Amino acid sequence: MYIQIKKSNNTQYVYLVESFRKEDGSIGHRTLNKLGKLDDLLKDDPNALEKLKKEVKEKSAELKGAIKKDVVTRLNSMAKSSRLKKFENGFPQVNYAYAVFNHIWSDILKLDYRLNYLQSRYHSKLKFSLSEVILANLVIAILGYDDESSELVYGPDLGFLGCNYTLEQLKEYQANSQDILNEESMYTLRFIVKQLSDEYDMDFLSSTMSESGLKLDADTLDKLNMTGSETTISKEELIFSKTARFNQMSSYLRLIMMKIIRFKLEQSTKESFDYSEIRTALREAIVLVDYPLVEGESFLYVKRNNGKNVILMNKILKAMGMSPLFNIQDKTELGHRLHLKLKEDSKIVPNFIMKRI
Repeated sequence: MYIQIKKSNNTQYVYLVESFRKEDGSIGHRTLNKLGKLDDLLKDDPNALEKLKKEVKEKSAELKGAIKKDVVTRLNSMAKSSRLKKFENGFPQVNYAYAVFNHIWSDILKLDYRLNYLQSRYHSKLKFSLSEVILANLVIAILGYDDESSELVYGPDLGFLGCNYTLEQLKEYQANSQDILNEESMYTLRFIVKQLSDEYDMDFLSSTMSESGLKLDADTLDKLNMTGSETTISKEELIFSKTARFNQMSSYLRLIMMKIIRFKLEQSTKESFDYSEIRTALREAIVLVDYPLVEGESFLYVKRNNGKNVILMNKILKAMGMSPLFNIQDKTELGHRLHLKLKEDSKIVPNFIMKRI
């Protein structure tokens, strides 16, 4: 809330106004109260306006604090309720680091575009999104969400932001994707190099391939980076340590995404980071879903507090051009922070979790 002065017919009026975020993510303003003429306010005390502004600012902070306190109280109550005992950790959880991987996949590597085109052109009968399934499986492997001995395991009470596939579906669909990625490995590799060549040097790309088991010589890398109809690449020109299997391409894709995150993080912070600490921060980047007890109320997303991991995750978000999450936010604010259009809670909470709520 804040104080605003508006002029009408040469007379200044004092209004109490608040900012709010609209459904489309833009900022709006609405008048809460008309407090009268400015001259009347200043008649007895010339400093009355400044005092009023200070009071409103303090009250606004108190109100925000009270709202957060109420939400935390509700969460604690919910965690103890029998309705949520079926969830291992008390309430549903969504990993929001998935937005970072999705940004790399779609906006940097452009693989969402590439695989969607491939699917629509040659594999239109598939009953799932090839791009979404491959990405989700890659991120599960990166974060170790497939380790059943771990505290955090993908599904049924933990999912990725906006990813509606269950673990069983992802395993089944990945098996159906392996042959496709094998067939397209050479073209996918060339496509990736083309997307990255402007920002990353050949040493970066070559070392990434070598670390993941894909070994290319300098001439091949140059050819991969060339454009024009005269440029052709045969399978013999790609020197793989093994055959171009799905596992090798998956290994390369996982590594290149992590290298991009570390590259941008270190470039942004001027600090050095190990892959293990970056992976832990991404793995622990979770919001707890405070879903309404009464139909029509808003979902709220409470950032899980895990100390240094949250601090590092905030740095990762900034490095990727996003904003750190608030401790508590609704869908619109969450979308604003992660640069996503989240007009419905179903765009955040996976269907297999939403059905159980």
